[in-house]
Amino acid sequence: MNVIVYTERSGFIENDWVGHELEIGNSLLLKVALPDPRCVMTTLAQDDLPLDTGVLRTMVRYNTIQIGELGKLPCAGVYAAVAERGTVEIGDPVLLK
Repeated sequence: MNVIVYTERSGFIENDWVGHELEIGNSLLLKVALPDPRCVMTTLAQDDLPLDTGVLRTMVRYNTIQIGELGKLPCAGVYAAVAERGTVEIGDPVLLK
């Protein structure tokens, strides 16, 4: 499942979430595990979105980070594991713990 979190800060702020928890709504708790390395799939055309190689190039330029022993990779977003189940609705508050 994908969750988009709107924040007041810009940039790849999710990099700082690794090792923390995200509380969404009143019950869902996620443990943020690692940054999400991206590949060429982010550039491919989908439905009404055209091919855009600039997507991956932007990540390479502004957010290539070390991912364990995998090396330096372009990233956007994070992987998280469910610590406590819950229901998520559009507009739910999100708290970084």
